[in-house]
Amino acid sequence: MTVHGPAAAAVGEVEMRSWLSSVSVVVPTLGHPDAVRRLLDSLRAAVAALPRGREAELLIVDDSQGADLADIQKACHATGAVYLRGPRNVGAKRNTGVARSRFPLVLFVDSDCVATPSLLNDHIDAHNEHRATDGESIAAVAGPTVVDGAAQAPAWRTVQHSVVVNAPWNWPLHYDRLWWGATSNLSVRKDVFERIGGFDEHPYTVVGGEDVDFGVRLHAAGHRTLGDPRAVVMHATDGITKLSQFHRKLFLYGRACVYNCVRQPEHAGWSFNPASASGALAVTAVLLPGARRTAAGAAAAVLAGCFVRDTVKLLRRSRPANGMAGGRALRSAVAATSVDWSYHLGIAREAVVRGRPLLSMKRFDYFPPHLFRPAAAAGAPSDPSRQERNAS
Repeated sequence: MTVHGPAAAAVGEVEMRSWLSSVSVVVPTLGHPDAVRRLLDSLRAAVAALPRGREAELLIVDDSQGADLADIQKACHATGAVYLRGPRNVGAKRNTGVARSRFPLVLFVDSDCVATPSLLNDHIDAHNEHRATDGESIAAVAGPTVVDGAAQAPAWRTVQHSVVVNAPWNWPLHYDRLWWGATSNLSVRKDVFERIGGFDEHPYTVVGGEDVDFGVRLHAAGHRTLGDPRAVVMHATDGITKLSQFHRKLFLYGRACVYNCVRQPEHAGWSFNPASASGALAVTAVLLPGARRTAAGAAAAVLAGCFVRDTVKLLRRSRPANGMAGGRALRSAVAATSVDWSYHLGIAREAVVRGRPLLSMKRFDYFPPHLFRPAAAAGAPSDPSRQERNAS
């Protein structure tokens, strides 16, 4: 039977919305059973909010031991989630979850996040509304990851103006096309995921960099990642309560930057790394005793000068927003700069350990502006190349 007019439009709407009607939620984790329980409770509420005809399943992929293992299994049983034992590597955990999933759409959420009630509906709607746009295949949807209560958490408040701490979490608020999306809140068509081989299971770090590699390969295969500001998850702050934890996190991201430079060398470029430059001068001091004092002094001057420069930049950027003044603002800027510099140290460390010291002076370009399309309604940051180009 052929249908015309308004009835035809209604039929087309039904057909479009039935193309993807169910989602498998995959959550990799290790320990932190309270956070897992909190996330599962929020996801169960999101499942309950699904209209008739839509389904969801929750899969926890875990390698905890002892009491944490037992508690996470109990949380899964209480919420109807599927518990899966997984490998150590986070990308491999996600692959394990996808292999076990039943539905054509897979949503990745991190275990230290909380789902908003409409999260599952928003991801399903975004895929169905934008199956193809401007002749492009939309295979993934990235939603914002909003830090919940950052202003009341001292460590998070300190790093809120960092240029390398989780800038990709905000991209879906500003861009409707992304080159890659953070897996704290990313849905992918399962058929495309399998076609491009899923996540690399052999990165340099347990977590970090594998989501970038996946997104870049997705784009290279002719598919696009849509940014949708509606599909929000909240990121809790109780998992990181000390600045030292951010130092470790950024050090890990620096190591992952080297991994991305090796995996996608065409997107890596030369970049001055003060940690690497100072290290080279220190080596010179060891190898050339006669120049030891000069080289050591030069290394110290490079470190101090670059640190002061970066601190001043961050202070100027953060002062209008943080309401701080005088010594308090300066202390906060120094602390945030020290976190960013952990990223430099991570790059230098991984390059040397890999036996490729020249990589310590390279940096992966995480934000090529021409591969991110600003959303017409939201408007992009005024200077994305400065704020986001080197985000990890």
